[in-house]
Amino acid sequence: MRVPAITSNNFNSYNAYLQNYNMGDNVMLQNILSQGGSDLKSMPCYYPIEFTGIQNSSKLRMLFAYKLPCMYSGIPMIDPKMLTRWMKNRVFSRPASQVLEILEPHKTSFIGMEAKVLDVIRDRAAVFPDKNIKEILQDVEPVFKRRLRKKQAAIFHELTEVAQQLPDKYKYRFKMFMEETDKKLNDKPIAIPFSSYEFKYKLAKIKDDIQNGQDTKSKKVMNKLIKESKRLHNTTNQRTIADQKKVVDFMDLILRKSVLKNNEQLNQLISISKSRLAMDKIVVPFNRKSFIYDFARLIEDLPDKNLQENLLTVAQKLPTSQESTSAYIVKVASEPVDKIGYRLIWPSLASVEHILPRSEGGLDIMANFGGATTRENSLRKSIPFVQQMKRRPMTPVYCQQYVDKLIDLYHQGVFARLNISPKYILDFKNTIWTQSQHRVNLDVSKLYSKPAA
Repeated sequence: MRVPAITSNNFNSYNAYLQNYNMGDNVMLQNILSQGGSDLKSMPCYYPIEFTGIQNSSKLRMLFAYKLPCMYSGIPMIDPKMLTRWMKNRVFSRPASQVLEILEPHKTSFIGMEAKVLDVIRDRAAVFPDKNIKEILQDVEPVFKRRLRKKQAAIFHELTEVAQQLPDKYKYRFKMFMEETDKKLNDKPIAIPFSSYEFKYKLAKIKDDIQNGQDTKSKKVMNKLIKESKRLHNTTNQRTIADQKKVVDFMDLILRKSVLKNNEQLNQLISISKSRLAMDKIVVPFNRKSFIYDFARLIEDLPDKNLQENLLTVAQKLPTSQESTSAYIVKVASEPVDKIGYRLIWPSLASVEHILPRSEGGLDIMANFGGATTRENSLRKSIPFVQQMKRRPMTPVYCQQYVDKLIDLYHQGVFARLNISPKYILDFKNTIWTQSQHRVNLDVSKLYSKPAA
């Protein structure tokens, strides 16, 4: 069968070819390449219509099933659809030994903190194979908590020393603040005022978790809860607290009659909120982000700005969950098992990266799309590509690996099966060339070579 050259007048005949295309027919591929040379018009793919941004994105997302390497880190990315299936099938509730077996083919996709935590789980699962990942992390949490508290104690001591320079009225505030912090660190109950902003933020985070793997009914319940939460007054005082209690009580009623009635996160949020509205003393775990935020508010009107900056600099030294295994384990050990699993996988998920950020005028077109892990995509934000190259000096190497993988998939017939044009490979090369200010010239010569028989 001769492959028709792609022109503006023969899309129908080319469509017929695509429908009959057999990726196993290497002879056909060799004929195509020998006929076309470097002419893309003879290659077995095309852009039949002007795709919208979403449609173009969906084309790239189909390629995520083939472990594309991240263009910034080089790690083979995990298809988000795979995580969705795992979440729906409650994979992370299974014994850790089974979870690790499922993740084994993706072992090279985990780097950094997630890889270290998985090593901890792996070592423990070898001794207790029937425990799930939450049970294992709860077993080891006391050890890691002691290590974390030791590191935190040194920083709190330094903070207290610098705070000696505070004016007297600030010293009193600081003393009361640190006493409350000490109770949190030692799991002692305290009374904390209700915060509408904090409640809505946590509810939105839970909604994000629900969106990743729950059924339609669950999503509808979450939308209803989010809508109801908008009735909460932003300020909590004697005038508003009664109405806030009514809203939270009604949300509790919605929850108890819904498919999410056993959701651990939602029940905990509602229960704690009720206690805070009643000014009951409750155990509130220490949270680094909340500590720094509350401390910044405490000294926000401090006249000595140099002292203010020094104090915040010391507070920022507190270990984060991205740099400390102990902080990570202490943070996630109390979370639902599915959320722990999601946290471990999320950084390695494939996502669509706008090479020229949308905030800088980047379009939702295939030529502006690359593949990056959610972590790298999130960390880059909207900085220019040349600045990203400074942050990630190996970007040119990893972009080349990304292109090489695309070319391999093209030669395997994946592009033809998915109806994706090989023009995307050249578009990616040209966009990188432009956005790198002509510093990165990717090699696509293999695109025109004959695939191995």
